[in-house]
Amino acid sequence: MPVPTATRTAATLHQIVEATRALLGRNDYASLSMRSVAAEAGVTAGAIYKHFSNKRHLVDHVCHSALEEFEAELSRAITPLPPGSFDRVIALGTAYIRFATEKPEQFKILFTPIKPEPTRLRDLPGEGGFRLLRECVAEAMDSGAIRRGDPDLAAFLLWSRVHGIVTVLMACDFSESLSVPATDLTPLRLFEMSRDFLWKGFAPPSAAGLDSVGKKP
Repeated sequence: MPVPTATRTAATLHQIVEATRALLGRNDYASLSMRSVAAEAGVTAGAIYKHFSNKRHLVDHVCHSALEEFEAELSRAITPLPPGSFDRVIALGTAYIRFATEKPEQFKILFTPIKPEPTRLRDLPGEGGFRLLRECVAEAMDSGAIRRGDPDLAAFLLWSRVHGIVTVLMACDFSESLSVPATDLTPLRLFEMSRDFLWKGFAPPSAAGLDSVGKKP
C-alpha cells in the first residue's frame, strides 16, 4: 500500500528538523547550510525549500520548536505544586538544568544567535520560559513565600543564576577549584548546594538592618 503524500511530507519535515537540530548542536549557525542539512537528513535541498524559504526561516522554526518543548517541560515541572509556593520557583530551576544536561543539543539551540542583535523575549514562544518564571515569582511574592520586590528583576536574577551554573560547568572544569566531591560537580547538585546563599543572601547576620542592595535604609 503506498504511503499517503501527507505522511511522506510530515516524515520529510521531521527528518529536516532533526538534522538541523543535530547540526546546530555540533556546530554554529554560520557553518550551517541547506546543503549540509540535506546531507544530514538524507533528502534533497529541493525538499527543504518546499518547507522553508531560506536558512533563517529553517533555523527560526527549529529554535521555536525547541523553545516550545522547553516551555512544556517547565510547565510540567510546576503542575503538581501549589501556586504561590517557592517550591515552584525551585522546580523551574531544576527543570531548566535537567533539560540542559539531558538534551544538550536542544539547549544549545535555545540560545543560537541567528542575527546580529539579541532576540527580543516577546518574539519567543512563552518568552523563552521567562514569562512562566516571572509568574511564579510574582505569585510567591503575593503569597508571602518570598519578600516583595520587582518580579522582573528577581526573575532575571534567578534565570541568570541557573543559566550561569549550566554554561560555566559546560565550559570549565572545577574539579580542582571547588572543595566538593567530584560526584557533586554537576549543574543540578551545585544548584542544590548553593541554594542557601540564594535564600539567605550574602550579608552576615549582623547586617540584618541592611536594605535589599546592602545599604542602610
